[in-house]
Amino acid sequence: MLLDPRSKMIMVICISSLALIYNTPARLLQLLLVTLVLLFIFSFNLRVIAGYLKPFIFLMFFLFVVQSIFSPGDRVILSLGPVSLISIEGVLAGATVVLRLLVITAAAMLFTTFSSRDFILGLVQWKVPYEIAFMVSTALRFLPLFRDELKNVLTAIQLRGVDLKKVPWGKKMVMYRRLTFPVVYRNMLKAEQLAIAMEARGFRAYPQRTYLRQLNLQRVDYVVILVSLLVTFILIMRYIS
Repeated sequence: MLLDPRSKMIMVICISSLALIYNTPARLLQLLLVTLVLLFIFSFNLRVIAGYLKPFIFLMFFLFVVQSIFSPGDRVILSLGPVSLISIEGVLAGATVVLRLLVITAAAMLFTTFSSRDFILGLVQWKVPYEIAFMVSTALRFLPLFRDELKNVLTAIQLRGVDLKKVPWGKKMVMYRRLTFPVVYRNMLKAEQLAIAMEARGFRAYPQRTYLRQLNLQRVDYVVILVSLLVTFILIMRYIS
């Protein structure tokens, strides 16, 4: 489906807003199914979606375990002597966090259907300052870079003879924790190099900018924006009432 990038931005904002407001696994699961249907409409298939979400599986598992253990609850399902470890309330809290992250991550895949230039241009035409639009676009662009950097590090470890499938979960969590710093550090170096290149090319040297083309909202874009905002407003009102 051919839509203006701004229409897709509104859809992502609406879905993410609902994901942040909803606080039950059932509603978040329904929202996730709706998000997957939207991705199928925009020509995503299950293999592409699974490949996009795969790098976040460990993070989701870690969050689920942490929430399950540290969330208080009366209905205990696992205890160590007098100490209760996991409760039904904790499991539900963990499922809520994981589903919320799944929904927001899946919705963010819509940003991959248009270029960063269109993203910036769309925000600028909505009177957003160019510097802020560029900053948001760059931040979104660094998310897949972070994922790719982590994949490269894991591939390098496997090439050195480490079979990650045979590593116990305890040691694997320690390994991932130690990998976090070099991955973040390398992305910070890339960000610094980008900032230097921008300054060298005269970023913000001129108060007014010109653009080769303009984005124009079509009738279908107005319909999508209106329906997205209206449905989101109704669902939020029904949920909080």
